[in-house]
Amino acid sequence: MERYLIAAVILVAGCAAPQPAAPAVVDQQQYTQAMQDGVARYTWPDGRKPDLTVLAEKSGPGPDRAPAGSERIVLEMTNACAWYLGWEDARQRGDQAAVSRALKVMDEVLPTFSPEDPDGQRYARETAAKARAGDGTQAADYVTANCDSVLWR
Repeated sequence: MERYLIAAVILVAGCAAPQPAAPAVVDQQQYTQAMQDGVARYTWPDGRKPDLTVLAEKSGPGPDRAPAGSERIVLEMTNACAWYLGWEDARQRGDQAAVSRALKVMDEVLPTFSPEDPDGQRYARETAAKARAGDGTQAADYVTANCDSVLWR
């Protein structure tokens, strides 16, 4: 009888243990609002601010639901697009102050994005180093792969 009682206590104790919470999810409206709330955390080069309505519509969950926080990743990627494009724009204009500002963000800010993605951080550091050396191919590759759906204002 004691064995059954001990087994029952262990079983009940196991059931009472906190269960991991299910990840929070958001619908399109919540996603759009989170994106609008989050955009102010980023700096943007002149002429390279995303149209958030279009960005949220194209990147959001649509009729489905998305993990809460997924808008942060989209904003980080879009911000990287803006700075890579802003750097190239400034180089073509011969605007050395804007080139320096873009390189500073590429060196110091973009590699801090997505701490859960060390490969992405390494890519950002490599892209910044190449850009500083005058090689824009990696920045251009990033833009080609990630930025075609962004409408800039």
